Amino acid sequence: MSDIDIQGCPAPQNITLVQRLQPIAGSTVTVFQPGFPQLTKTTGKLSNVTSSSFTVGSTAVDFQTSFFIVLNERVKATKPFDLTATAEDIGELRGKLIRVGKDFVEFIKIPGKEVPTLFPLNLFTEVICEREHDE
Repeated sequence: MSDIDIQGCPAPQNITLVQRLQPIAGSTVTVFQPGFPQLTKTTGKLSNVTSSSFTVGSTAVDFQTSFFIVLNERVKATKPFDLTATAEDIGELRGKLIRVGKDFVEFIKIPGKEVPTLFPLNLFTEVICEREHDE
C-alpha cells in the first residue's frame, strides 16, 4: 500500500474497488482512459469484474492503469471534504468526497452531474482531500 499517494482524507472504509464494482455488474457505466488527443470514453455494461480487471462493453480495463469510472446512480451522501484526484495522462479531477476505500476513492465530480465517480488508487494516481471551509 506504500505506493498509494493519498493525503488529508478520512480513514479508508474496508471495501476494495472490486467489492464496490461486483454488485453493480450488469449496470451501465462509463469508463474514461487516457487517449490522444483527449480521453477515451467507453459507455457500456459492466462485466467480468476480477481481482485484476473489469470489462465495460467490449473494453477490458486493468486495475493497475490510469482510468476512472462514472456510475449511473444517484449519490446518497457526501463527506465534508473537497477532493482533488490526479491521474497520469488524465489530469486533475475535483469533487466532493463520498468515501475512501482500500484502493479507490468515490466522489461527485464538480462541475458535473450528481453521480458517483470511482477513482482507483494506484501508482498512476494521487489524491488530496481538504476539509470543507465554512464561507
